[in-house]
Amino acid sequence: MLPSENPLIYRVTLGFLRAGRVLDGTSSVLLLATLGRGLLPLEMGAAVGLVGALLLAALAKYYAWRVALDADFFALLHEQPEATADFDAALANFRGRTTPPSSTPESRWRGARQLVQRQALVVAAQLLAIAALLIGGT
Repeated sequence: MLPSENPLIYRVTLGFLRAGRVLDGTSSVLLLATLGRGLLPLEMGAAVGLVGALLLAALAKYYAWRVALDADFFALLHEQPEATADFDAALANFRGRTTPPSSTPESRWRGARQLVQRQALVVAAQLLAIAALLIGGT
């Protein structure tokens, strides 16, 4: 069954997007660990690693914001699936762009899934960066 044939596609995607809060919480804990490590003396290599970990934390927060925004949008689309063209027009107007052709449920679903996957990859990279700092940084 294709995603568009499933009447619950927006609801399922919304649940998947809301799970991104767990990734955001994990990123917040890792950010605290990074900041805590920054309070200790650092060699130059560890300082560069610290900056990298902080940049990854900022990127993770950006993705958390995007995932939360998409969750709100999918909640709206779930409540009013017939309003997708109006939604696309309003979003394009807000961004100062011309209205594109309305997206299909499949493309929205794929885009949301890719966004959460990117968020997970950035949080994993953040975990590796802070682990390297805590284990190898002096």
